[in-house]
Amino acid sequence: MKSDKSFQIRCGVLAFALCGIATVVSAQQASAPATVDADFQAMDQDHDGRLTRSELPKDMVLLRTRFSTYDQNHDNKLDAQEFAAAQLAMKGSGNAAGGDAPARHGPPPSH
Repeated sequence: MKSDKSFQIRCGVLAFALCGIATVVSAQQASAPATVDADFQAMDQDHDGRLTRSELPKDMVLLRTRFSTYDQNHDNKLDAQEFAAAQLAMKGSGNAAGGDAPARHGPPPSH
């Protein structure tokens, strides 16, 4: 009887811990899209929910150059999902902002 109670307590503690871990992971995953969404909305000058190449800031050279690559439905506009995919792809190349600055490897240059 006492063993059953101990088992139930352990299961409850384990369930509580797993819920906590799931919450942290979920919050981390949700924070990146929120940033992309805010950036997307700030650039969407006509508020139509899609970005044209001309709405992209001039310093986002890489994204402007690869625009057609990320325009999956070929409507000459990036929707929020296409923009998020582009940001994610460029993050892997070290250019998450879509700028033309190459990813720097090693220590910064000394002056």
